[in-house]
Amino acid sequence: MPNESHKIDGQQLVELTPDFVGESRHEFVARLAYQHWERRGMPLGSPEIDWFAAERAVYESLIASGLVSPSASNQQDMQHEIYH
Repeated sequence: MPNESHKIDGQQLVELTPDFVGESRHEFVARLAYQHWERRGMPLGSPEIDWFAAERAVYESLIASGLVSPSASNQQDMQHEIYH
């Protein structure tokens, strides 16, 4: 994905650039979820809020880059597109 900014529904898309060669999408989502958590002030509890937000951001970036088609109808379908 080029270094330019892309938006879907007014939200900034995630740059799909791994920190290191071989970083898996799971590791990428985990790192992004941590960043979401930090931006929310590192509250206790409800880690799934940040994890699901990270998955959604990665999924939307994958769609924008053309790597997947927007066919996920629920959370499980979206996860399959991200991790497989």
